[in-house]
Order: sequence, then structure tokens, then C-alpha cells
Amino acid sequence: MAKWTMVAMVAALAGCAGMRTMGDGDFASGHWIGEIDRDGSLQPLLLDIARENGAYRGRVQSVAVVPARTLENVEVQGDRVRFETDKLRFVGQLKGSTLAGTVSHKPEDAPVGEFSVSAADRDRVVFSPASEWSPNDIQ
Repeated sequence: MAKWTMVAMVAALAGCAGMRTMGDGDFASGHWIGEIDRDGSLQPLLLDIARENGAYRGRVQSVAVVPARTLENVEVQGDRVRFETDKLRFVGQLKGSTLAGTVSHKPEDAPVGEFSVSAADRDRVVFSPASEWSPNDIQ
């Protein structure tokens, strides 16, 4: 019986070793890649969010918006993430490695579409040489 208890404890600890804890509170930070559906038109979307000294900052870029735009008013509360550009407001929710939500036109607070991005490891993302955009443009 003691062996099974020990095996269960080791398995539980090993399973938790690679997980981020809620104490990290930094699930939104990273490089994200996906798309934005804006008024029925799908466009690729790159998003970088970083946390420095307790404050979030970032940049966003889509094919239709060149160069990348600086994020404004970045707020992360639990699994809710909110940020703005000069014209758009993004409100999303983190679910695993996906951040998805709504996009609205900031001045009128009028909905214009939805976005969905997935966490991406910059070193493993493969881009087509024929692509109009590059992750290096967002740095």
C-alpha cells in the first residue's frame, strides 16, 4: 500500500512540474498568431504581449495594418485580456493556449468582428517566404 501511495505522489508531482502556476499570473504574455474576422474579412493577426515591472505592453499587426501598432490600455485580469489600438478595442478570454474574443471600433464602441490567436513559439513558427508579413516586423 505504501508503494502505491508513493507512486501516486511521484506521478502527481511529475505531472505538475511542467505546468505554470496561477501565481505566475502571466498567461497573456508571449507571441500569439491567428486571425481577425473584421466585418466578414479574415486577416492574419500577430500579437505580442509582455509584462515588465507589473505593467503590460505589446504590439499588434495584421496584413491590412502595416506597420505594427502599439497596444494601449493592456489589462489582464485572470483569464480576461483587454487591449486597444488607436481605433480598435479587443476583449478576449484565455482558454488553454488560445486567446479569443470580440473586436469593436473604439470611438463608437460598435462591434466590428472577432479575433482568435494561439500561443506561438517564435522559433518554431514557420512562415511562407511569399508571405507579406514577418514576425520580425512586430519586435
